Amino acid sequence: MIIMNYQPIDVSTAMQLVGSSERYQSILQAMSTSQEVFNYPNAELFTFSVHLRAAIIDAAVKLAESDVRFATFYGSKCNPEYWQLSHEGGFLLKPNVQPSHAIRDIFNNSRQYAFECATAMVIILLKGVNRTIGDEAFNRLYRHLYLWDWHEEPHLPLIIEPVEAGGIPGDIIYFKNPQVNPRTPWWQGENAVVLPNGRYYGHGVGIQTAEGIIATLNKFRRPGATRSAFIMDRATRINVAHLYVLLHSRINGWTSERKGTNRRSTTHL
Repeated sequence: MIIMNYQPIDVSTAMQLVGSSERYQSILQAMSTSQEVFNYPNAELFTFSVHLRAAIIDAAVKLAESDVRFATFYGSKCNPEYWQLSHEGGFLLKPNVQPSHAIRDIFNNSRQYAFECATAMVIILLKGVNRTIGDEAFNRLYRHLYLWDWHEEPHLPLIIEPVEAGGIPGDIIYFKNPQVNPRTPWWQGENAVVLPNGRYYGHGVGIQTAEGIIATLNKFRRPGATRSAFIMDRATRINVAHLYVLLHSRINGWTSERKGTNRRSTTHL
């Protein structure tokens, strides 16, 4: 259900605000039919939220179509023109490099990059934010990027919320493999962006149905395993209200208290 200014709105009304593209329609339809309540104080924040979700979906599809490889932290690679590779496999933005250029390079020069699935999700979120707010605001907010796992980025406020199984397009959900083979611990689960039409993008497994991702994970269970992989009923999302405040604030540093929980619970370890 979508609530705006204390009143429920239907999909047709919502599309008059955000636009009539097929991408927007798929997001709005999922929000409208969900038991979850999406509550917005005004049309501006609602429109911002839907546009951001659409941009996250587009970023996930672009990464799926790229030549980026999956790698564990110790096998991570990046373009040294934009990033410094840390000893733990993270990417530290180099001085005097524009953050928007560095994020864009991951997609444009994808053969130079390899990383694991949690880092992929953060990259997708940042790409979505960049497209939504533009280069100028993005470069102001993300001057000190460090991409590694679900590393805390104060200007990318994330929350984890309970959701119906499968989530809403633009969410990041987690497929858990509770009886993973200890010889392949990187298959203990899969972070995945929810796409329209019952599809998901997971870095390393590509775009698949939920059943396809579960089947892939089940191939990497320990001998004698009896429990199947499954979708957890929670989603990682950008806190759009906080991001919106950041975007319209003249304060460079963000000191507001963040909502959220331990995001490492939804990543490969």
